[in-house]
Amino acid sequence: MIQLTKLKSEIENAPKLIIIPGGPGLSSLTLRDLDLLKRSFELMYVDIQGTNGSVYTGKKSFNEIASALAEIILKESGTKFAIGHSFGGFLAAELLIRESVSGLVCISTPFTKAALASANENYNFHKTPALIEAESSWSEKQDDSSFAKWLSEYGALYFKSPKGKDIILNDKVSANFFKDNRSDVNDVESTLAALQRIDRRKIFLAGKDDKLLPVDILRNDSLLGKFDFSEVEDASHFVTIDQPEKVAELIEFKLL
Repeated sequence: MIQLTKLKSEIENAPKLIIIPGGPGLSSLTLRDLDLLKRSFELMYVDIQGTNGSVYTGKKSFNEIASALAEIILKESGTKFAIGHSFGGFLAAELLIRESVSGLVCISTPFTKAALASANENYNFHKTPALIEAESSWSEKQDDSSFAKWLSEYGALYFKSPKGKDIILNDKVSANFFKDNRSDVNDVESTLAALQRIDRRKIFLAGKDDKLLPVDILRNDSLLGKFDFSEVEDASHFVTIDQPEKVAELIEFKLL
């Protein structure tokens, strides 16, 4: 169900970064612009339930996935931090709550019902003809190929960099993971409440030009969770694709 891809650090005894992609259903390949962080950390990319060649073991609840991931990460030695993008931020937060890691970085993660409602509203407002066509194809086929095509057509909702579309289009996605777990995002306010009570390093990064989840809404979510908030200039929802160096520098500055 869970697959780890490890990238050795350029320095000895480096702390570990557990990096969890969004979606649900996107793979860690969407975050590999963060490879440059091997200059400071040992990287551990997470793939779950059919993404990037990981084994799909049938429908699992969010809690089952979070528990399995926490158990695996707890066995890793040394200092560990979790990074999660969007939906992956919920799982990264669970690693902190379950004391599998000592610090947390959430990137573009919607923790409140208001944020989720905003995402739905902005998606409908910014629909292009290509996105409408891709959504229709996904609704009909419900397979990995149509799923990747649909998300790749999010366009400015997701990224400003022109390479973003190809990264998503060619990603090793799991449509089954998406279908099984997309509704679990409705329960995440309890996660935010738990985070409020944890006095450890909690970093929140958001793109200033995020068209899916506006930065002001994400800033509010981060304040509710008592995160250290930073916005990234010239970046949309996938800040790691739009501004990988800026994101890396912020992570290094705030965690090391």
